[in-house]
Amino acid sequence: MSEEIVVQITDLHKNYGDLEVLKGIDLTVRRGEKVVVLGPSGSGKSTMLRCINALEDADSGSIKVSGQEITDRKININKVREHLGMVFQRFNLWPHKTVLENVMLGQMVVSGKSKEEAEKRAHETLARVGLADKADQYPVRLSGGQQQRVAIARTLAMDPKVILFDEPTSALDPELVGEVLAVMKSLAEEGMTMIVVTHEITFAREVADRVIFMDGGVIVEQGSPEEVLVNPKEARTRAFLKRVL
Repeated sequence: MSEEIVVQITDLHKNYGDLEVLKGIDLTVRRGEKVVVLGPSGSGKSTMLRCINALEDADSGSIKVSGQEITDRKININKVREHLGMVFQRFNLWPHKTVLENVMLGQMVVSGKSKEEAEKRAHETLARVGLADKADQYPVRLSGGQQQRVAIARTLAMDPKVILFDEPTSALDPELVGEVLAVMKSLAEEGMTMIVVTHEITFAREVADRVIFMDGGVIVEQGSPEEVLVNPKEARTRAFLKRVL
């Protein structure tokens, strides 16, 4: 793992009206690090990811991606997002475009690649997620697991420095979860920097360099998978794990 800091969050706060969702989050993620975020529903996990990607505006605090302060109003967030991938619970594919076109679109619109460059890269990333033979299909013809793998290919095509995964398997039928996790594991093995919000404890145990447990808008505990999942120090962590294991 590199010492280069890819994401740095300092004292991040986010409110929705009177509801304080994030209550002062501090987090540093280095290049090549795999960070898995666990916690009950409503703990602020997904909101934190959405703030990193500027899909939500922070109320206070600092978020830097590759040294750029993304809470700065003057920043061109689309330039930052070129290197900041996000995979959502729902696949967000364009239904009227083929798989290939879905993977090409962001490259051309956001990165300004030519059609030829985008098509070449799309074929490469579809092969990487095991879907080279689905390029000309429309999303409706694919299973949920395949659609999520297309979403990952679309993200990879942008050559991100870090990928944010927001519960990427939670909308899938149980028998389709494994194929998506297998792709994520292969990305981890290749050294991709990843922040993964998930309920998949086995994935956290096998893949994470660091596990973070959030509850009530704060980071309650963090450490290696062994420290957090096997020997948690905090009562809230132990209670959560008792429910999900």
